Amino acid sequence: MRNPIGMIRRSQQLRSQLKSPRERLPGGSRRWIRTSMDWFISEFGRDVLLRPIALPVDLIPHGYDGSLAAATELCGRVDNRMDLRPGQCALSFELNGVRRPVGGLHGGGRPVGGLVVKEQSGRWIRGNGSNQIQLAPALMADPVALIAIYAHEVGHELLLGSGRITLARRPDHEPLTDLITVFYGLGIFTANAAYERRPRPNGRGKQPLARGYLRETALAEALAHYAKLRGERHPEWSRHLDPPVRRGLNNQLSILHR
Repeated sequence: MRNPIGMIRRSQQLRSQLKSPRERLPGGSRRWIRTSMDWFISEFGRDVLLRPIALPVDLIPHGYDGSLAAATELCGRVDNRMDLRPGQCALSFELNGVRRPVGGLHGGGRPVGGLVVKEQSGRWIRGNGSNQIQLAPALMADPVALIAIYAHEVGHELLLGSGRITLARRPDHEPLTDLITVFYGLGIFTANAAYERRPRPNGRGKQPLARGYLRETALAEALAHYAKLRGERHPEWSRHLDPPVRRGLNNQLSILHR
C-alpha cells in the first residue's frame, strides 16, 4: 500500500525543483542577477531598464484569436519592445515540440509525482543570410507563453547574434537569456509562463510543465531587483503576476529594502 504522506512530500519536492533555476547560477542567484543586470545596463543602456514595464493589455490585443496572423503580429510587438529590427530574424511556427520526461527523479531514477514534461517550444538558429527563430505552433493558442518563449529567442539574437557573448565564455547563456526578458520589461510574461499544470493526455489529473531556465523562484528575485533598480518599492504591476511569483517578489523586495 502506498504511503500517502510520502507521496505528498515527493510531489512537493518535485514542485520545488521545477520552480527553482534549472541550472546553477555562478556565485548564487542574488549576486548573479545583480552583476548580470548591471552588465545589461552597460550594454543596452539604462533607458531600456526605465521603460514602462509591458503589461498583458499592452501587448495582447483584445480579441486575440490564436491565428498565424495574430501570433505573427504579437511577435512583432515583442520585436518593437526589444529593439529588434524588422526582418532581422526570420520567423516560423514549424517547430515540432519534443515532449519527454525530465528531472523529478528519486533514488534509482523513479519519477516523483508522475511525468514531468519538458517541451522544446522555441529555437534560435544562426543562418548564413539572416538568423531564424522557430516556434512550436501550439504556442499560438497561448499568447502569454508565446510572448515569453519568443522574447527568450529574441534574447539569443541580442546576445549571441550580436556577438556580445559566446557559448564558450558564458556557459550561463540560457539563464542570461531569460534574464534579459526581465531587463526589457517582459518579466511578467516570462514569470507567468514558467510553470503550469496541464491535463494529462489520459484525462486523469494534471502533469507539471516547467519552462525556461530561471523559473519562478529566481524570476521573483530578478523582478525584485528590477523593481529596485527602477526605484519601485511597491510596484503596481505586481498584481499582474501569478500569485506564487507575486508572493516571492514581495518577499524579495522586503529583503532588498531592509
